[in-house]
Amino acid sequence: MTRTIQVQLPEPHSDLQRLIMNAAFIPDLQEMWIACGTKFGKTLAGVGAYCALFPVVDDGIFRHVAPIYKQARIGMRYAQRMLPGKPHIKVNQGNHTITWTNHNKQQILEYWHGRDAESLEGDGVCHYLFDEVAKMKASVLSSAETTTTVTRGLKMGTSTPRGKNHFYVKCMEAKEVMDWCLKKGRNPTKIFISAPTRANPFVPQESIDDARKNLPDRLFRQFYEAEFVDHGDTFPFFRQAVQGELLIFEGESQLWFDEKRNEYGSTYVGADWGKHDDFTVFTAFCAKRRKLIGFMRFRGVDYITAMKNLVWFCGSFEGMDMLRHDKTGLGEVIDDALAETGLPYEGIVFTNKSKSHMVNGLMLAFQRKAIVLPYWETMAQELDAYEVTVSEVGNWKYAAADGFHDDIVSSMILGWSLVEEFAPTDMQVISLDQLQDISFDTDKFSITDSFDHWRNK
Repeated sequence: MTRTIQVQLPEPHSDLQRLIMNAAFIPDLQEMWIACGTKFGKTLAGVGAYCALFPVVDDGIFRHVAPIYKQARIGMRYAQRMLPGKPHIKVNQGNHTITWTNHNKQQILEYWHGRDAESLEGDGVCHYLFDEVAKMKASVLSSAETTTTVTRGLKMGTSTPRGKNHFYVKCMEAKEVMDWCLKKGRNPTKIFISAPTRANPFVPQESIDDARKNLPDRLFRQFYEAEFVDHGDTFPFFRQAVQGELLIFEGESQLWFDEKRNEYGSTYVGADWGKHDDFTVFTAFCAKRRKLIGFMRFRGVDYITAMKNLVWFCGSFEGMDMLRHDKTGLGEVIDDALAETGLPYEGIVFTNKSKSHMVNGLMLAFQRKAIVLPYWETMAQELDAYEVTVSEVGNWKYAAADGFHDDIVSSMILGWSLVEEFAPTDMQVISLDQLQDISFDTDKFSITDSFDHWRNK
């Protein structure tokens, strides 16, 4: 007796998504790379592609690789909905696998994170899905390459672009091969697809228009138009602000002060309060030098102790003019308690609009070289990992990438927003009569020198 076992794939929302789901059945295809706008439906399409092939292959290993397990589990849940249930499918949540045994032949779906590239080496794999590959290291792709040498398995990579990194290279290589094959009338061995957010008809046009209005142009083009831009990070220019030797710390609690902090005058402090396993972070900026001159980072203490730490931290600066803290959630309690400390303070409730404004201010400061930072590695990691994310209902927000913290960045944008708002700008006013006494000999006058002089006053 012959039994028919069905795979229930979702109805594609567009021809682009249908093409991705049918990728495994395109003759001669070895690689497919898809640059997707946010909320296009890339994970669902990629899972549909290997689930369609899963029952057809007699014996083999399929791998879904994402930056962290949390993202890989989303694909695992999708696959469980598409594949038949018991007794045909056995799901092992412990080792993140789905197994299909049929007449002594076995297909295995494995779900991996991409943080340890070498762990991918070994068994032959007949199908790969690299989900959000732009967020993974290039070595992940290199290690996976060794497992498809014999099987010639299909490699599929989907991701929202993140600058012109290894994902961009793979996409451009695939596009070149695809264009050449189509020109010669051959089946392409590699395919490149661009799938902007607007290709998904279920994403409201108002959400896209709102993002176009509020996001910097380069980030909108990257996250919604699926374009590869030169600087794909949220803070692409922060490294040019870093000065000095690398700061070394033992343990996760970190405290540092600029030795000349009390010579700089007005100081503004940003405070982000840790929730659950997050860190509490205080950062202090010198208004005159536009410089980060102190920070404190810790976790695992109660709010009373955290409050005492803040009072001590602010008291370490002779010219502390204003504190701005995040009072979203439990910060409301701290907002009330701060009234008893005597500190000049302001509580902010983060909204998409307010946070976007502050983040854009810090981005612009980096771009204009108007800020100086110490060489703090933990801070650099957070700035690197900070990105635009979009919720399930289509609302965009700034936040750390999954698996990373953003407490330092949140503290920095609060402190820097005070510098932008309250720090005085030195200006020298002269009369028209005085202009005749100024020499504009180009051999003796430099605009750059003049700017540096006034910036360093």
